[in-house]
Amino acid sequence: MIIVPTNLPLIGKLNADGYCLTDKKQPNALKMLILNLMPDKEDAEEELYHALSVVDATIEVTLVKMSNLFYKHTPQSYMDTFYVDVAEIMERGEQYDAMIINGAPFERFEYEEIVYWRQLCVFFRWADEHVKSTLHICWSAFARIYYNWNIHFKRNSFQWSGVYPHTILDKTNPLVNPQHDKILLPVSRPWYIAHDELAAVSEATIVAESPVTGPGLVVAYGGKQVYAISHPEYACERIRAEFNRDRNSGKNPMFPYNYFENNDENCPVNYSWKTDRDWIFTHWVKEYVIGD
Repeated sequence: MIIVPTNLPLIGKLNADGYCLTDKKQPNALKMLILNLMPDKEDAEEELYHALSVVDATIEVTLVKMSNLFYKHTPQSYMDTFYVDVAEIMERGEQYDAMIINGAPFERFEYEEIVYWRQLCVFFRWADEHVKSTLHICWSAFARIYYNWNIHFKRNSFQWSGVYPHTILDKTNPLVNPQHDKILLPVSRPWYIAHDELAAVSEATIVAESPVTGPGLVVAYGGKQVYAISHPEYACERIRAEFNRDRNSGKNPMFPYNYFENNDENCPVNYSWKTDRDWIFTHWVKEYVIGD
């Protein structure tokens, strides 16, 4: 069960779809922060609720936003009603079991050019003391790796799009099924982390890596920080929507790799990464959030 803010509009929609959301408090629930940096907040929330719904635990979610921002893609009234500023979260000084920080389309910018970069760095430091385990997704994974170890992303000449096989490099890690050799992860980005730079960090372990798009799943500090340098949470149709959006805007996007059945956009999407998504979210909570 997922406990969300009072009167959140998605409650009715997701419950009608067979998911279990409520705004009623429950005893002994895990306390989770979601710092949602994606432009379309409700779509990103919905994907995370889908992913968390497979976890055998009651999770109370607090939605978090950067302070003193005005939003273009989501109504400000929605943000002010259902999200809490990071400044307020830090001022409360409470302890949390888990946090998810997702991505943002900042491929054109250096970290220091982002308006809330300094505030995000302060929040990273706060999380080190107040959150048991944080899952960083896509851009936030790049940002935290840069903040931790000054490892900068490399820019590709085009944006990867599709579902890429990642070779499992550490079968002892609970985030991957030890009976498998590969996991499938959606990738939608033009940047990557150099293997050699990340492999040289003693505190971090590359769990799975694509020979095309680079490291995709990384764990550091014994699971206190997890980096999905990809989008395991993506809904089945998300990449199709991004492809159509970019094509309709006059761009020349990459045709999504390993995504449509028969490599034909008129065919259904092959939701091939769902099993790995479910495993990652389930075992992140089970081993790093709940586990000792």
